[in-house]
Amino acid sequence: MRRIIESALTVLATTAAVMLLLTVTGLLGFVVWQAWPALQTGWLFGDTPVWAALTGAEPVWDGLWPALAGSLCLVGLSVTLALPLGVATGIWQAEAPPGVWSRLQRSLIDLLAGMPSIVMGLFGFVLILLLRRLWPAANTSLMLASLCVALLVLPYMALATRSALAQLPHRLRDTADALGLSRRQAMWHVFLPAIRRDIMGGVVLALGRAAEDVAVILLTGAVASAGLPHWFGKFEALPFFIMVKANEYRDEMDLARAFVAALLLLGLAGGLVGVARRLERKMLES
Repeated sequence: MRRIIESALTVLATTAAVMLLLTVTGLLGFVVWQAWPALQTGWLFGDTPVWAALTGAEPVWDGLWPALAGSLCLVGLSVTLALPLGVATGIWQAEAPPGVWSRLQRSLIDLLAGMPSIVMGLFGFVLILLLRRLWPAANTSLMLASLCVALLVLPYMALATRSALAQLPHRLRDTADALGLSRRQAMWHVFLPAIRRDIMGGVVLALGRAAEDVAVILLTGAVASAGLPHWFGKFEALPFFIMVKANEYRDEMDLARAFVAALLLLGLAGGLVGVARRLERKMLES
């Protein structure tokens, strides 16, 4: 009977894995098929010369380069803002003595982790309305969108750091105490290097979430046409481009560009995750 159950579970697990692989392959094939007409044209830079498009000397009208550049800036700035704050928050929550304040902090981070992205977008929009009372020139921008996305992905890093520190073996802490290390020295030289794999896992999740989110940027600065991004100006982004073209396409070629943008977004997310994994392996080897 036990062998029958084990065999059935093995077959079930194998079937689920194969079905997942076939589903992903089918979805990817469908997107490529729909995007194929646009892939045969200048889908990245349009009719603009490559160097002029890269430097912003000439605008790109029918290409995806401005949206790709905007997404790269958004993801990079968001994760750069969220990483130190998220790790610091996770350290504080793991090391703080138990009490009402500690439980409140944990509850707030858990609440932030489950917050809908549209709520974060509304927060950024209302923040600009309040700032305009002090600074009339304040407006939605790439910086505001990055700040809101950073708040959205911060819990991934905080929770990864907190969980990893909580699971550290006691002998590691005892060794740090035996060496006479202070709490700061032990954290910096012993504990953080031991959990860097877990921190990188949180970074990978944050990269994926920051790259695909559209509800936040919809209210905080993304537009259909803005050229190359500027820190305090409007910007284009691949998720926003896909949403606009899917709802307001003029012809089949316009819709095909939306599928090309979807492929580019998949490639961007996969590339960022691949870079993060490579850095993780190098950190583990060093």
